[in-house]
Amino acid sequence: MQRSESPAESHPRIHLDLFVDTTAEQEAEVERLVGLGASVLDWDLYPPNPDFVVLADPDGNAFCVVDLSRAPSGDH
Repeated sequence: MQRSESPAESHPRIHLDLFVDTTAEQEAEVERLVGLGASVLDWDLYPPNPDFVVLADPDGNAFCVVDLSRAPSGDH
């Protein structure tokens, strides 16, 4: 990864997805990342019962933590 001086996009075309296997792992990972400086975004594009949580890094770049146990395809 490289540092960029351009502003973060509110709905970026490409972003990082982090995958976990269970809801408990997702909750723990979100808590860990918030402890490291991330923030939970009030994302306006959540579907009903989402399998992901949208976070932002300290510079405002969005990324997701996806719970594979709740992914629509059910694939791991």
